[in-house]
Amino acid sequence: MAILQLKADYAKQRETDLIQRSQGGDEQAFGELYEIWAGKVYRFVHLKVRSVPVAEDLTSEVFLKVWQKIHQYKPQADAKFSTWLYTVARNSVIDYYRINRRGEISFENLPEIADLEGDEPYHEASVLENALQRLPEEYQKVLRLRFVEELPIARVAQAIKKKEANVRAITVRALAKLRDMLSDES
Repeated sequence: MAILQLKADYAKQRETDLIQRSQGGDEQAFGELYEIWAGKVYRFVHLKVRSVPVAEDLTSEVFLKVWQKIHQYKPQADAKFSTWLYTVARNSVIDYYRINRRGEISFENLPEIADLEGDEPYHEASVLENALQRLPEEYQKVLRLRFVEELPIARVAQAIKKKEANVRAITVRALAKLRDMLSDES
C-alpha cells in the first residue's frame, strides 16, 4: 500500500513540475504533459463525436488551447489538472456541435462509455453504451462521473449530494448490474 502511495505522490509531483515548467514556456515539459494526456483526451473526445478525423482535430485544438492558456491555470487542492483539461475538451466538443449546427444537443446526451482506458472495438463500445443507457439514471451519473470524468469518490458525492459511503455502494451496485446486463447479452 505504501508503495502505491509513493508512486501516486511521485506522479502528482512530476505532473506539478511539468505544469510549472510549461507555464514558464518550456515546450519540452508541455510535450511530456501531452504524452501523458493526449490518449485519454482523444478517447474522451472520440466518444463524444464518433469520428476519428474530428476527434483528432479537436484533440489538437484542445492542446493548443491548453498551451495558450496554461499560464492561467492555478492549481487548487480540490481541482486536479485533469479536471481543467477535460473542461477544455468538453467545451471544445460543445463548440464543435454549435458551430456545425447539429441541432440542440445537450452535452449530457452525447455518447459515452465507462472505460476510457480500453481500446475496445466500436461494436463492443456500442454494446456497453446501450447497456449503460438502460441503467437507472443515478447509476449512469455515478459511473460517468467516476470512470469517464475520473472524479474521486468525494467529488462524486458532492456532485450528486450524497455521502461517500452511498456513492461507493451505488458504484458497486451499478457495476454489478452492468456486468449482469452485459453477460446476459453475450
